[in-house]
Amino acid sequence: MASSENRNLVLAAIILGISLIAGLTLGGYFVGKGVTRFKSDTRTVTVKGLVEKEVKADQAIWAWNFRRAGEDIIDIHNKITFDRDTTVAFLKKQGFKDKEISRQPTRTIDKLASEYSQNQAGDRFRYVVTSSVKVTTTNIDLVTKALGATEELLKSGVLLDGQQGEGMANPRYVVTTFNDLRPQLLADATKNARLTASQFASDSGATVGRICSANQGMIQIFGSDGNDESAPYSPTSTPVKKIRVVSTFAFELK
Repeated sequence: MASSENRNLVLAAIILGISLIAGLTLGGYFVGKGVTRFKSDTRTVTVKGLVEKEVKADQAIWAWNFRRAGEDIIDIHNKITFDRDTTVAFLKKQGFKDKEISRQPTRTIDKLASEYSQNQAGDRFRYVVTSSVKVTTTNIDLVTKALGATEELLKSGVLLDGQQGEGMANPRYVVTTFNDLRPQLLADATKNARLTASQFASDSGATVGRICSANQGMIQIFGSDGNDESAPYSPTSTPVKKIRVVSTFAFELK
């Protein structure tokens, strides 16, 4: 009798266990289906936010490169010293301060002594001497003024290096406050995107909700000549620039 009761208890326990497992499985299935339906019922709209801002550079970097070649190394060094010192005097005359002007070390190449620069047939000179001067300033207007007077320097006999960015490279105008401007630019791009999304939502009888996803996208800097200065090795640089931000946002529609 006891044995029979035990078997019934075991059987009941097994049935109960199976029922619980089935119930949990089905419950999980329906819960999963509920989440799926919720996600599928969530409508979103993806739009781009565009903002453009014109800014003026607050720093200029102006490089001057010199190159002399010949057989008499002393004569070449004297000429390169003349080029560098005359250029520095010209820059000071234009109004640049000593702390804004830096002189780069002179570099000498002996084509007969260099292992990797053996004098090849057709090479005219044994020695090549190079040097440079660089101006770094926040006085953008002074750079613009000095650019118009460079012919005076060239007429004095200064020889610039035609192999290094045409010797006197165009000044590079830099916006050093770019990182300070970035948060406001992104905020304005977000506002622009929400406005676009609101117009779309209005046409479809909905309202715009929270941001579901956001992608900062590309930030580009264009010169006043239209050239993309954010591209590597941009050939030109202008004092006035246009910063463009295009970000992508997905908004919930309610």
